Amino acid sequence: MKQPVNVGLIGFGYIGKLHTLGYRGVQLCLPDPPVLPRLQAVLRRHIDPDDTSWREAGYQLATADPDTFFAQPLDIVDICTPNFQHRESAQRAIAAGMAVYCEKPLAHTLADARALAELAAKTHTLTHIAFILRYLPAIRQMKALLELGAIGDVINFRARMDHSSYLNPNRPLSWRLQRAQSGGGAFMDLGTHLVDLVHYLLGDVATVQAKTRTVIESRPVTAGSNERGQVDVDDWALALLTLRNGAVGTIEVTRMAAGAREATSLEIYGRQGTLTFRASDPYTARHFDLKQGEWHTNLANLPTPAGDRPLSQILPSSKYSQGFMTDMHMAAAYDFVLNVAEGKPSQPDFQAGLAAQEVVQATYQSADANGAEVTLLPT
Repeated sequence: MKQPVNVGLIGFGYIGKLHTLGYRGVQLCLPDPPVLPRLQAVLRRHIDPDDTSWREAGYQLATADPDTFFAQPLDIVDICTPNFQHRESAQRAIAAGMAVYCEKPLAHTLADARALAELAAKTHTLTHIAFILRYLPAIRQMKALLELGAIGDVINFRARMDHSSYLNPNRPLSWRLQRAQSGGGAFMDLGTHLVDLVHYLLGDVATVQAKTRTVIESRPVTAGSNERGQVDVDDWALALLTLRNGAVGTIEVTRMAAGAREATSLEIYGRQGTLTFRASDPYTARHFDLKQGEWHTNLANLPTPAGDRPLSQILPSSKYSQGFMTDMHMAAAYDFVLNVAEGKPSQPDFQAGLAAQEVVQATYQSADANGAEVTLLPT
């Protein structure tokens, strides 16, 4: 008998359905998983009696009533709502003694993120943030090589994430384009992933200098409307980071790159070599060994980085792959499911979410001050 872990989902839009695909894929795509997520309940703003997609996805209950939702026998509450709703849902779950899996960013403001991280620590709640890029095989290879000292001391790095999702000027306003609800634009949405990768691979950030730009300053208030509303978040952002270990680097993100879909890349330059990653090949990093004077791409047999679960336990093989985005969501969610079943702390947790949000906030603070350097306090 497989051990079940009951999951309740808050929000059943695009990202909620993607999380659901990840949970459903565990039994189908992994060899003999010891623990199975059981899809128990969905909390939605509105319940359309003609929409049975939640039932077809495998959930036992869908409700618009939070009291009914939290009365269910849930082990994990998975939050897939807009950023400004994260805090209320997470606090309710923690008060009910449930573990919390939350989409990035942790919250729409630094104050809310700090409050959630402090509450989780105080109550010893198991938490996890959907920083899914940590689960890419190429990123794990880079982490292992860095731990082995393969490129020596890191000198500098470059990280980019290019999307084209907001290039259409007639795409209507949404919560993602309103700072009061989202907390920020491209850097909050995309940059937070890359900030977490910098923390995971290279270390803590000491200072930030940044520029941002809003390319399309107004949009239709609804689809097809002639009335337009103001956009007050960034479409493009560039941050120069200095790390506490002395390395320097940049994170550049945009939602205005024509032709780009998941164009993510990371380059790390050290005194003894280089590491590179492209989302076009998410399963293999490239390593340039300065001593040998050649590139290496056969990196599959590297040790598992310290503190991480082997990807073979949580990531489907190539034959069962559902595409790297779904695969990464499966790996991240199932890693947390296993940690909850084992009663073990998880990474990246709410503290990691707070650390990323501190850098995001410093980025916006610097941009608002015309690129002035902002210093982050040591954690």
